[in-house]
Amino acid sequence: SEEAIAILDKVFAIDSTNPVAFYEKAKVYFQNENFDDALSNIRMALLSDSKREIYRLFEIAVLKSLKDQNAVSAAYDHLLNEYPTKEEYWFEAMDFYLSSKQFEKALDVLEYYENIFGYSDAIAINKFKLYLQLGKSSKLEKVLNNYNSLYPTNTIVLQLLGDFYLHKGHVEKAIGFYKQVLNYDSDSYEALLALADYYHRTGNLKQSFHYIEQVINLQQVPVENKITILLQFMDIAKDDPQFNYYFKSITVNLRQQYPSNPDVKLLYGNILGGEKKYEEAQKEFESALTERPDNLQAWIQLIMIDNELKSNEKIIEHSSIAIEYFPNQLELYYYRGLAFYLKEDYENALKDFTFGNKITGKNDPLKFHFLYFIGESYYNLKDNEQAFSFFDKALEINPNETSLLNNYAYYLSVLGQELEKAKEMSLKSIKEEPNSSTFLDTFAWILFKMNDYQNALIYIEKAVLNGGSSSSVIMEHYGDILYKLGRINEAITVWKEALSLPDVTESLKIKNETKTYFE
Repeated sequence: SEEAIAILDKVFAIDSTNPVAFYEKAKVYFQNENFDDALSNIRMALLSDSKREIYRLFEIAVLKSLKDQNAVSAAYDHLLNEYPTKEEYWFEAMDFYLSSKQFEKALDVLEYYENIFGYSDAIAINKFKLYLQLGKSSKLEKVLNNYNSLYPTNTIVLQLLGDFYLHKGHVEKAIGFYKQVLNYDSDSYEALLALADYYHRTGNLKQSFHYIEQVINLQQVPVENKITILLQFMDIAKDDPQFNYYFKSITVNLRQQYPSNPDVKLLYGNILGGEKKYEEAQKEFESALTERPDNLQAWIQLIMIDNELKSNEKIIEHSSIAIEYFPNQLELYYYRGLAFYLKEDYENALKDFTFGNKITGKNDPLKFHFLYFIGESYYNLKDNEQAFSFFDKALEINPNETSLLNNYAYYLSVLGQELEKAKEMSLKSIKEEPNSSTFLDTFAWILFKMNDYQNALIYIEKAVLNGGSSSSVIMEHYGDILYKLGRINEAITVWKEALSLPDVTESLKIKNETKTYFE
């Protein structure tokens, strides 16, 4: 750039008023973001050649970079006076006034433009926006009605009148204009949507979807717009059976129109998922994500469907693919880790939970869950010291989480460690959920380990009465407590009953065979 300036200075040595040299010098300064020197040079060019159009346009560009709105406005006034027949300059000026929120000035430009070039739909649309922005409703109404009298079949004017009266709350009048639009253009996207919205708000769902269906069938409407329309109605449809029926039928229609569109497949998959047709929904999501795998929310939805199908294998498969595209998304490591955990693959579960924990902020809700399941994974891998360390960290975040309090307390009781701490945690969980047979059983077992058999009996019987009679573990504990209290025959009867339940332990089998308590 210094070389370019040096060359141009040689030109000035020969001709100190050369406008082209000043213009070129201004461009060099502009490219280097030296806007002040760019402005002084372009103005020197204009002094020598004020009629050169490109100089005027460049001056405006420099002034915009300097953010001098008053100067830009003056420059546009000059440009429009010099070139009043250049339509593009009028619209450029109006865009500037709109972007800088000089709405009165933008309106003045429109009025001048209309006086020179006459009516256009673009003028009507922009006047509509500006008059509303300036709060000049009565003036806007007169302007629109005047246009309507001059151009009674113009659908843009009729649409704007409908929008105006809808904005003012004169709904019936607005509907009349929208219907006029459809008389002249039955495929008017805007009018059809406005009528669909009106009939929806007045409770006429059938009529509402009649108009939506027409929009969906319009070939000229891009599929992206159609999807956006249906998404706006999705949440409403979930809570209204009749609305849901119409919504589903239109979505099926869209699916038939665009059989390979991944976004349409996702929309249809949502419908199937809402109907609990999880296998079909899974296929739709898988197909869509094969074509467009960079959709995190769709992966999450697919994993939720996998979960409904209780398919840990699929959760692992889909989470693994998603992680390739979103390697730092916490949820993916959590879901995959949980699937590994449920498959009793504790080594891989631990890897996912540990990595998720490393990239999780301390205030993220998932932080607790990562710590909790790291502890559970370590416990199942027989590393009790690490397990209890992570349980303690999790409780620092959420000291009242009942399932963790219960599990931690139970693990301590099984090991016969820190029984007072276990008792305190278990009691806390019971206060939160006093009718949980699992929590009552844990507390009873802690008391058992502390040789407090009488109180242990009170809580184990509460556990049995609250559904524990269907658990072989709880019934085994019940028998153990009875045995320690000297009620041997009752203990044997309870152990025998426990033997008929699922998930029988080896210790229970031995107790039934020997008719005696076995540690």
